This record gives sequence, structure tokens and C-alpha cells, in this order.
Amino acid sequence: MKNIFNKYYLAFMAVVLFGNVYSQTIISGSVMDADNMEAIPGVNVIIDGTNIGTVTDFDGNFSLNTSQDIPLTIVISYVGYSAQRVNVTSSNQDINVSLTAGQNLEEIIVSASRRAQKVTEAPASVSVISAKAIENSPQVTEPTRLLVSVPGVQIQQQSANSLNLEMRAGSGAFSTSTYLLKDNRGLITPAANTFFSFQQGVSNLDLASVEVIRGAAGVLYGPGVTSGVVHFRTKSPIDYQGNSASIWGGELNTAGGEIRIARGNDDKTFGWKINARYNSGDDFTYENENDLINAGVPLNYTIRQPIISGGAVDPLASQNGQVLYDFTGGNAIIGDYSNYAVDTSLEWRPSDDTNYTASAGMTSGSGLFFQDLGIGYADGNTYFGQFQANVGDWYAQAFIDHNDGGSIDNPTFLYGSGLRQVAKRTTIEAQVQYNFDMPWLFDSEWTVGYDYRDT
Repeated sequence: MKNIFNKYYLAFMAVVLFGNVYSQTIISGSVMDADNMEAIPGVNVIIDGTNIGTVTDFDGNFSLNTSQDIPLTIVISYVGYSAQRVNVTSSNQDINVSLTAGQNLEEIIVSASRRAQKVTEAPASVSVISAKAIENSPQVTEPTRLLVSVPGVQIQQQSANSLNLEMRAGSGAFSTSTYLLKDNRGLITPAANTFFSFQQGVSNLDLASVEVIRGAAGVLYGPGVTSGVVHFRTKSPIDYQGNSASIWGGELNTAGGEIRIARGNDDKTFGWKINARYNSGDDFTYENENDLINAGVPLNYTIRQPIISGGAVDPLASQNGQVLYDFTGGNAIIGDYSNYAVDTSLEWRPSDDTNYTASAGMTSGSGLFFQDLGIGYADGNTYFGQFQANVGDWYAQAFIDHNDGGSIDNPTFLYGSGLRQVAKRTTIEAQVQYNFDMPWLFDSEWTVGYDYRDT
């Protein structure tokens, strides 16, 4: 009797399992670029109205397994391309999609001329990554990688923790002629024109858009901005209220998370927000660092505090300076990292054409960098404060950005010299700008302003 019961039970379970498998629908297809008909990897394929989805593989193919009933709609989207919606009416439907480069032409941008205008009115070549594209992107650990598919942008991955960005005017591995901003505050290290991505604290949860302006922009943003502007614009606490959080983990012991809290009053005139972010992991390493030394890359295994004499480093005396790191018997190149950031903003909007914002925050980040003097390691804390005002056709802002360059316990140094580097830096900037139109002079738009920068 017991054996008969077991047989019926197993048969019942088999029917249930078979029914579940049978109810699954497999939706498959491919995605190509409409211009060159090449496959596009990493395209988001999501069932409309759900979080069920997948991405295309290196050959542009996708396969999505779902228990939802047909008919349904899938949304196919990728950064820099116009999204497409496809109605799926059968499980064996042949889905071959060609995406065309495009964007929302009604998108309002500010980076091309520091005044609010539509993309179609911008006096430059512009790409905009929207909030929706950012939310659907897999680039959570490093938001700068959102730009990986934007035409004309070069992402230079220096290590697992550090990358640089360049556009048309050059391809330097250390410095950049592209000007990166976050809410009109420069993210480029002054004087050296370097971009340390691990010290910026840009959060995916708080990004409203990313504006990419190709071409020289020195008139608006100062000398050295010869290959364009990348502007990370964050979400207003008045327009984007609520709580959100994200956590991640992966290879190389990568782990981290971020949180955003935003509140505002019912009148939509005042709001505040707090962002916090943490990321850590193992960096790229060399199995045998002797290969570097044999290739002529200088690599000291003892890092010392330099001895200053007459306002300059004394190279001989510094050989007996205080030992900060001793890597003897192991690998010299530091193989792990941890970065964190926190910032807060207050926004007051008394009318539709008047807005005041005050922001402050700090980031702590460390990581490898590579330049003509060899391999280096940057450490330090950045502190900033910023005030912005938009009143009618007037715009004004002022900010201070200070990096302590690391400390005795957490120094910035070069492996080639074996000495700690002086990397403390401060930038104070202020701008005032007035925008006006001259319809009688070729229907032209004008911007007049004054910039102050002390580095």
C-alpha cells in the first residue's frame, strides 16, 4: 500500500513540475545596429511593466524565459540608441531588432552653454543619458562607465578601481583634456588635469542625467577644456522624493552599496537629500612583479617620507626617511581598495524661475594611477561646499573643493621614487552669468559672464 501511495505521489509531482515547465515561455531574438548591421552586446531586454529581463550576449542574441501569458510587450533599450517596443504574440516569434542612434530631442540640457535649452538648440554635438537609461544600466560600481557606449568617448580602464576618460582631443592615460563636472562643480584635479574616478562619489541612485558635449569648450569652462564636457546632473530632492538603496557584489571580492534619502514639502518649494556610498574589492595584480622590473618599470619595495632641505626634496637624505610602507617579501603594488562618500543638499524653489541650492560632502578614496614616471598610488579625502542660484536669466555659483592628498598613515606616493608625494590641493571657484536674446540680430542668443578660479 505504501509503495502504491509513493508511486501516485511521484506521478502527481511529475505532472506539477511538467506543468510548470510547460507554462514557461521562451522569447528569443537578436539586436543589431541599424547603421552598420553589427550585433550590439549588453542591450537591455525587459518585459514591459515588470523587472523581468535579460541582456544580449556578445553576438547580440538574447533568450528570455518567463511564465507570463502571451501576448506581452518587451522593451529593448541601450545607451545612445532610441528604445523600441516589440509586441510578442507567440513563443516562436522571430524577433530581430535594429536600433538607431538617437535620444529625446525635447531633453533640456544646460552644459552646452550654461543655460537651459533643448538638445536641438544646443550649439554643439550633444549626447544625453537619461534617468531611465541610468536605472536600467548594469554599471553600478562605477557610474563613469555609463559613458562606455556614448559615441566619441574613450574609457581608459587603468585598474579595477580606477579609470580615466578622454574624448576627441587626446588619449593621455593620466591627464585629460575633457572637463568633468557634477552639478557645475569641477571633478578634475586642478593643475594636473587628472580625473581620479574613485575620489568623486558619483552615485547612480542620484543621477538624473549625464550630458556629454563634444568639442572644445574653453570659452565657457576655462583653459584646457579642448575635448568637451561631461556633466553629471543629480536629482532634485523636490522633484525626486523618497528612499532608494542598492547593493552589489561580484568578482575580485567586489562589494558595496549606496543609499539615497530625499524629502520635500507639499508645496514643492523646499527639499533636502542625503546620499551615501561605499565600494571595495581587489584590484588587478601582477602574478610576478619581476616582469615589471625586467621591463624597466621602476618599483621600490620601501616607501619613505621625504626629507626636505632648502624647500626641495633631498634625495640622499630621504634614503633614511621615515618608512611608511615596507613591501619586502611580498608584492609592492597594493592589491585592494575601499572608497566611501557622503553628501547632502538643500534646495529652495520659491518660484518657477528662481532656485537656490546649497550642497556639501566628502569622499575618501584610494587607488592606483599610471603616468610617465611609472606607477603611483593616490590616497586622500576630498571635502567640498557649494552654493548655486538661478534667478530668471541670471546664474551664479561658488564652491570650494579641498583634497588633503593623504596622510602619513595613508600616503600618496610613486613606486618609482619610493617617496611620498605632495598632493594636497584646493580649488575655489565662482561664476556669474547672464543670458539674453537678440531677436533683431539674426535671432541670436547671448551669454555674458565672469569666472574666478583660484587653484
